[in-house]
Amino acid sequence: MASQSRNRHATAQIVDIDAELAYWKTRLNEDTFQVVGATVSDLEKCLKIGYDAYLLHHRHDFDEIAPSLRDRLQRYCPDTPIGWYARNPSCARSGSG
Repeated sequence: MASQSRNRHATAQIVDIDAELAYWKTRLNEDTFQVVGATVSDLEKCLKIGYDAYLLHHRHDFDEIAPSLRDRLQRYCPDTPIGWYARNPSCARSGSG
């Protein structure tokens, strides 16, 4: 049993960033995801930070990493029209999450 636990924790996490960016770019202007004023560049920056956080903290609950994720987003994407409300668990659970 212990070896199964170790193996589960040793599993590598991989995100195909090109495929993820391509998918989300197609959704940028859909009614379900539209953010007025957001550009592809805004979307790319936010997604890259989000996927980086997923890879670094994939074993943690969103609530545990939310403060540091919010700080990183504010530091690297301070002027994006994609507000924190749009960068919440619904986004964290989308795609490869």
